[in-house]
Amino acid sequence: MITDIDVWKFIHILLFVYWLGADLGVFLLAKAAQRSDLTFDQRVIALRMALKIDILPRLSFALMFPVGLELSAALGVVEPGLATRAISWSVSALWVVIVIGMVRAREPARARSLKHANVVLHWVLFLVVVAIGLTSVLGHGPFPAGWLGWKILLFGLIFFCGIMIDREFDPVAPAFARLATEGSKPDIEQVIKSAIDRSIAWVLALY
Repeated sequence: MITDIDVWKFIHILLFVYWLGADLGVFLLAKAAQRSDLTFDQRVIALRMALKIDILPRLSFALMFPVGLELSAALGVVEPGLATRAISWSVSALWVVIVIGMVRAREPARARSLKHANVVLHWVLFLVVVAIGLTSVLGHGPFPAGWLGWKILLFGLIFFCGIMIDREFDPVAPAFARLATEGSKPDIEQVIKSAIDRSIAWVLALY
């Protein structure tokens, strides 16, 4: 017989697999986009594929907290109230809408607005989740002070990694625009290589 625990555990594992599995694909494609020995078209294809695949880890990240909360409740580790569940799922739904909007946005102004909204949401959730995790670890929060409190705290730090990944990756698009018109030049290649390497360093910190 399938129980609530089985369902939420399956979804939790599925999100974890799609998050890290897709991230590996993004990692490899981003490294390919760095390669100056490939043609411009090949590098652009690699970069575009990386950005398309990147939606999977972003969506997995957005859904992980409410799913984890439901799993913890099913296991009897925590007893979240209806309001807590509603807030958790509502924030997650807003986050999903922003992520999908960022991918589908065609107008530059709308894309910039959604990207800004995503950054603001990340900063807010970073501060809130880290505060919840830290108070829980100290024995004054809504979660047990043991492994779950530490897990919430570490989960909160992932938001900061996400912010830094996007920030370090920002110079890549303008550099590729220059690459399209000016061709491969040492200064352009250095910008691309450095930006991707710095963003990958934060990806590794996230892992």
